[in-house]
Amino acid sequence: MAGSQARPHAFLRSLSQQVNDFEPDFPSRGDLQRLGIQTFEVPFDPNENGALKFDPCFFKPHPEKLLEKYPIPPRVQKEYEDHLTIPHIRTIQDYIDENRTEYPPGVAPILENLLSIDRAGYLMESEAYSQADGIERVIDAHMSTPRRGPSHHFTLERLRNQAYWSPDHKAGDPPLMEGYEKPKTWRVVNHYRYTDRPLKPHSVMSCISNVCPTETNPGLTTHELRAIVCTILRRVNHKPFRTCRTHPILVLSFLGDQQGRVIQASYNGKGMILQYSQIWSFADAEKAPVELFLRYRLSEPVGGTYTLSIR
Repeated sequence: MAGSQARPHAFLRSLSQQVNDFEPDFPSRGDLQRLGIQTFEVPFDPNENGALKFDPCFFKPHPEKLLEKYPIPPRVQKEYEDHLTIPHIRTIQDYIDENRTEYPPGVAPILENLLSIDRAGYLMESEAYSQADGIERVIDAHMSTPRRGPSHHFTLERLRNQAYWSPDHKAGDPPLMEGYEKPKTWRVVNHYRYTDRPLKPHSVMSCISNVCPTETNPGLTTHELRAIVCTILRRVNHKPFRTCRTHPILVLSFLGDQQGRVIQASYNGKGMILQYSQIWSFADAEKAPVELFLRYRLSEPVGGTYTLSIR
């Protein structure tokens, strides 16, 4: 039995190292298949309140129209407005228009013409990581903002029995972030486990990546892969779930250009399956899929994960 339990851990450690060695931002599907990772883009089904067609499915999104059923009172809306509003990414022309007294008429909207203080602000706003982080913060603010509901001091967080998961770091544990000093910057944030009994290995997390998918490169990024593999490697070593056959994690992934997608990762000891949605844009506040991401943040854990018997 000891040998059978060691193999999955060895696979994940090897996988973590190999993913860490990837140089391109967008590994090919063939690259991932050779590592034992299967990837599938799944469609969005607008019926039944809208859901992604994961198969197998381990996370069922909250069914209710959350923003309509649990509105934010006007006085609270005003107080929390800055946190709930999707940031506007200013262009070089915006900086010039906002400070006309400092720029001559007809100045060309190019980076070299910006004042040093405006240039620093523009570079920060145009950075992929900052754009991704800004959207994640909006989703998190919606979760914690007081709303009208069934109880006093009600927030969306109360709709699901979840607890923040932050295990103690041990020597040899994989990182849950790579900073700006690294070629690929990413970070795992707001990782939650389910507290209902019996305990399940499912968890939900957010990932912020310093990368911008494009029409020609819409696939999973190395940043997302590193975040997922490192997190699962920690989860399989968490005592309550060491004997579980399947370890599912739902990822709310936030990317540059104010984009995001939902990823369901599942690991079964022999390989990993990553099912991911299309990329959605949050740039247009009227069309941004804020509610969809909140519904998946409050997913119900479903599907069999089967605990192995130890004898």
